[in-house]
Amino acid sequence: VMGSSEPERSTWQQPELARLAGNIPVDDQAHACHVAHLAVELLQLTWPLHGLGEHDALLLKRPALLHDAGILVNYRAHHKSSLRLIMQAHLPGLTAQEQAEVACIARYHRKALPCKRHPVYRDLARVAQRRVEELGGILRLADAFDYEHDGCIVHLQGHVLSAAGQPVHVLLQAWYRTSDHLALQRILRQAHEKRDLFERTFECRVSISPEPYTAASPANGHANHHHVPMLVAPEQAQ
Repeated sequence: VMGSSEPERSTWQQPELARLAGNIPVDDQAHACHVAHLAVELLQLTWPLHGLGEHDALLLKRPALLHDAGILVNYRAHHKSSLRLIMQAHLPGLTAQEQAEVACIARYHRKALPCKRHPVYRDLARVAQRRVEELGGILRLADAFDYEHDGCIVHLQGHVLSAAGQPVHVLLQAWYRTSDHLALQRILRQAHEKRDLFERTFECRVSISPEPYTAASPANGHANHHHVPMLVAPEQAQ
């Protein structure tokens, strides 16, 4: 399901969803599943940046499913509540360290970036902190692409571009299916804001190109219809 590019909301069967989420209640399961779908796509297409593999993709799905769990406790600080809920839960198939990583990755889907003063994160080994930064950066950006909780961004594709003496450039194609221009603008604005941890961790620059999704859209992301101009971040447009 995670690798699908079909324009439907990504979902799991309830028993599998409950197992992965450790039976922690989630406010919007359709959103959580779709963010997991986008996060794994983002991990796969940026593989040249980090070399993360299947185990990391499986680990990433857990915080993607649970990043908003804290909304049912405290909306304003739900990222911190999500961390606490995950730390207190039983998540089958994870070591104690992996569970702490999952909790931190979920915590950093919004607001502050990882900091050595933060509880749980500060106690992780450096290699685990690095994985939190990598997967956290991916989740943070993927979550922005479903800011409207409606699956408008169907899937992500892209390229990692590098040249000698130049910073790495990640060009993301966000394939959308909506006629609501303002909603699309809000999503892209969020994505530009929430690429911060991704860019810091991978020492790269991210650009986002919105692409209209149609039934004729080819799998490789190159369509024959009119190309929507790339939107750049406000600071780049100045």
